[in-house]
Amino acid sequence: MNRERRNPMTIGILTALFLVLLSSLVGCENGTLGLKGGSISGSVVDSRTLAGVTNVNITAMAGTEANKATKYTTSDSNGNFHFSNMRADEWTLTFDKVGYMPIDTTASAAVKVVVVNNESRQVPQVRMDQTFVNQYVTIRGTLKDATNGTVITYGNAQFLFGKESFSNRLPTEFTTGFRIPASTGPLNVLITVAGYITATIPLNDALTDRDLGTVTLQPETYKVVGRWVDVPGWVFADKAQATIFARSGSRIVAMASSTLDAQQFELNGIPKGLSVTIDAEIKGYRMNSPISVYPNGDFQGTIYQTFSLKNNFSAIMREVRVVYSNAALGTNDRVGAYCEETGTRWPETILTNPTGTALGTPEIVDLGTQYMPTGYTFTFVGYIVEQGDSKRTVSKLINDDGAEAQIVSIP
Repeated sequence: MNRERRNPMTIGILTALFLVLLSSLVGCENGTLGLKGGSISGSVVDSRTLAGVTNVNITAMAGTEANKATKYTTSDSNGNFHFSNMRADEWTLTFDKVGYMPIDTTASAAVKVVVVNNESRQVPQVRMDQTFVNQYVTIRGTLKDATNGTVITYGNAQFLFGKESFSNRLPTEFTTGFRIPASTGPLNVLITVAGYITATIPLNDALTDRDLGTVTLQPETYKVVGRWVDVPGWVFADKAQATIFARSGSRIVAMASSTLDAQQFELNGIPKGLSVTIDAEIKGYRMNSPISVYPNGDFQGTIYQTFSLKNNFSAIMREVRVVYSNAALGTNDRVGAYCEETGTRWPETILTNPTGTALGTPEIVDLGTQYMPTGYTFTFVGYIVEQGDSKRTVSKLINDDGAEAQIVSIP
């Protein structure tokens, strides 16, 4: 009986078919027609800081409902991400992380990329906006009086951060700080303390805790308008300078300067409700006593006050001795003198001595002393009654620094 003999050609054909089948199976696993899938790479950054955002959940979707493909990954510590082994198709990427606005398939910033086998696609940088939902920041500072620099510790206060309001607070609570919802965009901080003008502080955002440092508040104020009255003519003509002070205790809270020919002056910026005493320094005068001003507690307007040089001030006086000399003097002549500005007169003296040259003779007559205001230049007139209109004049500054009588000689 003959053994069956196998045909070598048949074995070769079977082997070739097996290799073709194996190759097809490998191609179906790795891609169409045996090609390797493509990849997608990119990065996610914070739109404000441009720093990489870590742990962003990224989803890639392609195809229709009947042939849908989905892949997932997360961004690394630098915000970078990578998808590999992606089938050839158009893929849509979505991005999501708590604290950021999600970027989904409907967002204008949605990322679409076409993948081609054996190729790597680099997508443009993806920027995500923080939402700060349920996030809070603390804003603090120190309130000081702009006038005296002291820390404000008393008074009903209101703090307004955008739309977030804190009412009926103490100013000192600002040093601890207020927690408000974090937000992007411009933000105005309004601080109102009783007795002070509201301060507005603009901020670019409220993304992190903020220390505003020292915030100075201007006190609410009133002003005193002073009016000069009973000003002597020589003071008016001299345009004498006055310096006026408003004091609270030993502290000067307002100050002004004025000339006595002006109708009035203003003391501005006196803290609301603060009682003050007002005094002034004027050449040749001293104030009898300061003038007190007592405003109502909430008064913020204008208080008018007169300042009389006759009633509120006293002129600084000095003895003035007038000496008259004239070669034409004779016995029984009546000699006198007066001041043109003040009207002060020296009594007329009748000469009884014979003509001579020594002091006390008719050629030099001591008319005695009278008290005169100091600090100003006056015109002194000497005359002889018997000579009618024959008068002699001299101008003299009366100093206020002498204990003895100041001599005015009329030649």
